[in-house]
Amino acid sequence: MTTCKTALSRREALKLAGAASAALALNPLIAPSKAQAAPIEAKGKIVVIGAGAAGLSTAAKLRDLLKDPDITIIDDTQTHLYQPAFSLIAGGVVSADYPKLDNADYIPEGAKWIKQKAIAIDPDGKSVTTANGETIGYDFLVIAAGIDLNYDAIEGLNRSMLGKNGIASIYAYEGAIAAWDQLRELAKLSESRKVSALFCETTTPLKCGGAPKKIAFLAQDYIRRGGKRDNASLTQMMPGGAWFGVKVYADAIEKLYSKREMSSEFKHKLVKIDANRREAAFAVPKLVMDEELGIEVEKSELVVKPYDFIHVVPNQSGASVVAQNPKLANPTGFLKVNIETLQSETYPEIFGAGDIVATPFGKTGGSARKHYGVVAQNLVDVMQGKEPSQKYNGYTVCPLITNYGSVMMLEFGYKGADGTDTLLPSAPLDPTQERWMWWLLKVHALMPMYKAMLKASA
Repeated sequence: MTTCKTALSRREALKLAGAASAALALNPLIAPSKAQAAPIEAKGKIVVIGAGAAGLSTAAKLRDLLKDPDITIIDDTQTHLYQPAFSLIAGGVVSADYPKLDNADYIPEGAKWIKQKAIAIDPDGKSVTTANGETIGYDFLVIAAGIDLNYDAIEGLNRSMLGKNGIASIYAYEGAIAAWDQLRELAKLSESRKVSALFCETTTPLKCGGAPKKIAFLAQDYIRRGGKRDNASLTQMMPGGAWFGVKVYADAIEKLYSKREMSSEFKHKLVKIDANRREAAFAVPKLVMDEELGIEVEKSELVVKPYDFIHVVPNQSGASVVAQNPKLANPTGFLKVNIETLQSETYPEIFGAGDIVATPFGKTGGSARKHYGVVAQNLVDVMQGKEPSQKYNGYTVCPLITNYGSVMMLEFGYKGADGTDTLLPSAPLDPTQERWMWWLLKVHALMPMYKAMLKASA
């Protein structure tokens, strides 16, 4: 895989290195963890479902908090993927192998690893069933099972189609690799004719809500550098009516799209793809007169748009092990929890961490970093017969790539009681400005931080 390189002068490189150093000093995302107190002697069998970012870091933190803990991790995944790199793969910034880690290197010392997929949870009987029929009992359960990507919820589409007929998606590893190949093809086509690129979104809860815009910004800048920008139409297709869920960031993003001469369509929900014809159909609400009622009513009509390149976002739901269990899941398949303590609403011995939890915000790697300390300490509190002592404030971070070499760091938390947005910037800088220092943080510093997080040391 050939990566995209942007030339820097020596002066620029030194300037950026200094900015990066400042960023690392200011940004608590990579601050070292505090010294641990003496291990607690609370007892109980702890099962963790999921060996992703949230599951491994929570298990590692429990190992640090407890004396001789009994921890079992259930996950059949051997290769751990650093998912924040998917957008960088799609833009040709890093190689396809860059995000690959070995899960065995991050299983906490002393923890048992059952290399099977968890397929059922019996919260009343306190047990988990695996794909090979094994039943594992627990006293306490951490559910960090992640999400399911449902590409086939879009008519005419399935996951095997990523990388073909101009279809890409950075929500899947293979889709990110395909996106880079097809982005280069799109730029080449733009040299000789008009081209159209559509960047779609979804109505379901999703991980990293800024990802569909990251790939759009990268595409724009790549074509500007390697193709003929005047020949390229790039359109963000959004099923809702706003750029982003936090207004100050929504306003900033809108200005950037205008500055980059990129267009947008609101209330356009992708419902069908005709891959052979390279056409996408969107459901668009329209007010029409109901002759019987004598009033205007809202109905959907299909609007078909041709494309040369289309980035699709799959419908997303909580992992099936949770989604199929109405005692645990909300209607969209995510784990029902107290949004501050991350404790199950109905089973006090169960906690959730990572993408699986049904919180208003918090489906990013940065959120998982905030989850694991809260979950581990609250679980230990419950093991000791206490009430949970820690609260998660909804912290979510999206390093929104806006060009090769610039990132806008979107950090926010739960809305206030009056509905106002809560900004949680890590540095005393205007968070609506795109900066080189955040690009260096995204490309160079976050992976080491992530690895440290998996060991509960960041």
